[in-house]
Amino acid sequence: MKIRTLAAIAIVAAGALAPGVRAQTPLPGLAPPPPPTTGPVSALRIDINIPENRLRVYDGDSLLKVYRVSVGLPGHDTPDGAFTIDHAEWNPWWRPPARDWAKDDHVTPPGPNNPMGRVKLFFAPYYYIHGSPHVRDLGRAASHGCVRMMNADVIELARLLHARNGGSVSDAEITRILARSSQTRTARIATPVPLLLRYDPIVITDGELRIYKDVYSRSRIHTEAVIQALIAAGYDPASVDRAEIQRVLARAAASRTTYIAKLTDAFAGIRAPETVAAQ
Repeated sequence: MKIRTLAAIAIVAAGALAPGVRAQTPLPGLAPPPPPTTGPVSALRIDINIPENRLRVYDGDSLLKVYRVSVGLPGHDTPDGAFTIDHAEWNPWWRPPARDWAKDDHVTPPGPNNPMGRVKLFFAPYYYIHGSPHVRDLGRAASHGCVRMMNADVIELARLLHARNGGSVSDAEITRILARSSQTRTARIATPVPLLLRYDPIVITDGELRIYKDVYSRSRIHTEAVIQALIAAGYDPASVDRAEIQRVLARAAASRTTYIAKLTDAFAGIRAPETVAAQ
């Protein structure tokens, strides 16, 4: 499955909002580090679309896995950018940042109730993809900036990155580390894994239009945005009436959940990519 959307590459971070679950937040003014320009190139890559709350793992152009995640709440926005993951911490400690939302939190050692879960993947200072013992908010914005995953999912993801990209601990060692939940272990990833975070509330894939909520109120849902998404997906924008787009946007705005429609149902006479290519 290939996903083509309205542009914006971004990157990630996660934390938790559920009671007892807190993710570390970034210091003001921190800029994401540029991706490495030398050394081996990773075939694996990670893509996260913030409004969708989904993390996708690719091997080249092939989609390997899709995970539900929780990104940052409005006001604790998960940052846009392009990052790399080059190390992990198994059985991490939780050290609350000096922030109002964490003022009543305490340093928490590794264990089943640790807000960082069983493993965290570093991609920027104070930003992680990490596990969580609380999963009720997965699939919607719930953190203070990091990207939160189910523990089993982030363990699976971290094992994959270690196996494919030269982790400094073996899979057997990871199993032993996880069996001792109080033992913290940092591991390097020899070939950094590209991590892209996008803010695309309008998504077109496999002949389907999805309009997610503009969770950070960035004014990204409008007629021109739909047209640009159609163009990016290979459709002929001249075959779509703007009045139809406005009606679709009105229905999406009225929906309490993600608006989903087949393109052929939403836009009468839309010309598919293969029709456009044949001309």
